[in-house]
Amino acid sequence: MSIAPFENRWGRLLTTMLVPKSRSKWDWIAGAHLDEISIFSQPWFVDIAYRKELRVAKAFNKAGKLICAFPYRQTNVMGIFPRITSSDNWRRLSSFVFLDKHISDEEKRGAITDIIKQLPGSIGYCQFILDNQASIRDAFIEAGFECIEMPKYIRPPSKQNYERVDGYAQARDNVLKTISKDGRARYKKTAGLAKIENISASDFCKFYESNLIGNGEQSYAPLSVAETLIENSVRRQKAFALAVKDKNGVEAAAAFLFDSGATYAWLASRKYHPQSTKFSGDEKYKKYCIDMLIIEAMIFAELHGLIYDAEVIPVERNGAPRSPHKVFVNEKILHLSRNESRFVFERMGWWYHGARQVFCKARDVFAKRPVDMIE
Repeated sequence: MSIAPFENRWGRLLTTMLVPKSRSKWDWIAGAHLDEISIFSQPWFVDIAYRKELRVAKAFNKAGKLICAFPYRQTNVMGIFPRITSSDNWRRLSSFVFLDKHISDEEKRGAITDIIKQLPGSIGYCQFILDNQASIRDAFIEAGFECIEMPKYIRPPSKQNYERVDGYAQARDNVLKTISKDGRARYKKTAGLAKIENISASDFCKFYESNLIGNGEQSYAPLSVAETLIENSVRRQKAFALAVKDKNGVEAAAAFLFDSGATYAWLASRKYHPQSTKFSGDEKYKKYCIDMLIIEAMIFAELHGLIYDAEVIPVERNGAPRSPHKVFVNEKILHLSRNESRFVFERMGWWYHGARQVFCKARDVFAKRPVDMIE
């Protein structure tokens, strides 16, 4: 597999990825440094995802300074029950944004309380997701939220400097050292029979959709929005979309987002093959194409000193959180670090809970799934 295109492309990103972008009409976070804000809460990202339905709740300190903002979209379940969630149809789309890194935990708790009070009182269901905010969970618990601690799978970068010409090769070697022996063998086998290429947002979404259809499934979040998000993220040097291609065409594709702190696994799809298909011998590598893309993203994160975040949150099915998604978390292969620093806060009314159970049963009958999940 040739790695030169990736080495050159990523070399340019190394010097430009953290340069603040100019302000725009969507910059509702006055005075904040955009590169200190999660990719999922960037004003342009939220604006594309929420479109005209974007709302923003804000909290100010005693001096009148804006210290926290919460961008959100209110949706209705069955056209009746208001619902607010920072997950929505896109994993961890946005959450509370604290504009001053130096404010105290007490101020953070006060800001959360103020924002929760601003949300419509008729809301039947709320869900918020925060990372590394254990010290402020009391604000949610006091407001009637249930706190669920979820495993967070990451790969911290080493402290090595990759300014040399062969930086990519060094980063790749360091990543491969941290995964299993079997994982290294799979990577080398797949790299010898397939190659990684850039894939456009349009081609990625077409590939994604075709394989949902092949499985008899469909997306209930518009793929046109995903395409726009990927296009804009790549243009702003906040994302890359890659595909594994062999002699038969594209076997797998994935889109990864990144900001100044981490690279996030986001969307992925495998080529549809009938369940009766058995890969063995020289074609066995086809089963490992997703792993190859994930390892490539881990190399990118290592090269740029970023955390690789498998971006796993609970996905509800019949009211119960599911296990971490196996596409981005293969513990036997990737050896990612696990910690309990991702918190999901949920609150629902008793009347909403009963109606929701009926809705979930009806939804499962039609077997619709969000675009960010594949089996």
